[in-house]
Amino acid sequence: MIEIKNVTKIYPLGKKKALDNVSFEIPEGIFGLIGRNGAGKTTIMRIIATVMDQTGGSIYFDGKELKANRAEFRKSLGYLPQSTKLMPRLNIVEFLDYVCIMKGIKDKKVRKAKIADAIETVGLVGEERKRLGNYSGGMLRRAGIAQAIIDEPRVLIIDEPTTGLDPEERLYFLNLLSKISVGRTIIFSTHITADIENLCRNICILEQGQVKYVGDKGEFIDSIKGKLWEHSGTPEDEAMLRRDAIVTSVAYVDGVAKVRYVADGQLTDSIAVEPTLEDAYIHALGGVKR
Repeated sequence: MIEIKNVTKIYPLGKKKALDNVSFEIPEGIFGLIGRNGAGKTTIMRIIATVMDQTGGSIYFDGKELKANRAEFRKSLGYLPQSTKLMPRLNIVEFLDYVCIMKGIKDKKVRKAKIADAIETVGLVGEERKRLGNYSGGMLRRAGIAQAIIDEPRVLIIDEPTTGLDPEERLYFLNLLSKISVGRTIIFSTHITADIENLCRNICILEQGQVKYVGDKGEFIDSIKGKLWEHSGTPEDEAMLRRDAIVTSVAYVDGVAKVRYVADGQLTDSIAVEPTLEDAYIHALGGVKR
């Protein structure tokens, strides 16, 4: 269990408050941290990863305060930051050997076994001779996961991992996270709700450095169940619905506006539809922007 209690982060330059009295708990399993770019996701993850200190508040891991037990926590931690600029001149074996040495794993046989296991887990068998600089974006993400799990951490922190991946690599990566989540905590930060819709039970939504929702994903979606409608009509209909309801999506097909909106009852000729995580998320943020 990781507990975040009243955490605030103020950046000195401009005195920007990136996090404002943020509190939530992270249980075992994949925990989804959702928010727009600039919402504070990367800041809280860097603080949990002990890369950055908070301005105020506390974080606890298994009941122990993180700052006072930083070295102990780092032994239980794997971290894949948003940027995956790995060592381009090394191959995956050389890179993971370097990571093992940095983690204090001195025995060569132990390192070799851990490296082989990590490479097999992330699906890079057969790619051992290729330099990381010649890896595709998806392969680099897999290599990043390999270094994060090399010492079997209890906690994995993964920041915006699917950005820029093609659909096939994205699905492979999401399946990989599900596979390695057993028996550990994975904190998965994203602004793409589809990435975590089928992965996470528990989520936290951040907006402008504050918690908008934390808890069970299903309960969050159910909060707008029976209130979500879809209308097909004109641009004028869209304008009316934006004025009188909370619009969660708009798509134009052959000049026809398909508008999904949240209201206690249908406001025009509409059909009731089942909500998705994205609908509930956009509703929580106040609707789609123009």
